[in-house]
Amino acid sequence: MAVMTNLSQYEIERNKPMPNFIHAVIQTKLSTLLNNDYGKKYLFPGELSLATQPSSTLDICIYPKKKLKRAGVKAKEEEPPITTIEIQSPSQSIDQLQEKIRDLYFPMGVKSAWIVIPALKGIQILLEDGQELFFHKSQLKDPTTDISIDIQRVFEDFE
Repeated sequence: MAVMTNLSQYEIERNKPMPNFIHAVIQTKLSTLLNNDYGKKYLFPGELSLATQPSSTLDICIYPKKKLKRAGVKAKEEEPPITTIEIQSPSQSIDQLQEKIRDLYFPMGVKSAWIVIPALKGIQILLEDGQELFFHKSQLKDPTTDISIDIQRVFEDFE
């Protein structure tokens, strides 16, 4: 993975750039849409740190719905999510995010990974078998979870 210099404590701890306003709005919008439409089947934790090497923190991830136990929760989650969702920051390249997914998330058992690309108002899905899907002004469909989202709803607040 590429090495960044002059990193903030946030960036060091989470192994990702500091989010900006656009990133925050997309994260909130996507979390809301997912929870509203699929909250009975899945959980959508945000800012979850995974026990990867190096450690990484996801913008959003998808787990099967389950009752949560308050006791014995570790600081870094060892159970892989079904799907990871990363929102590209201006300082990140698509190649960096794809490398992170292939090197950290797929080896731990993640089945699909979304890369939200604000500049293109689109979402790329990488699948563990090497397939790459891209959705722009259309209906996103993740074959791993059967989640479907209207991309235009995700980006409706943007010019």
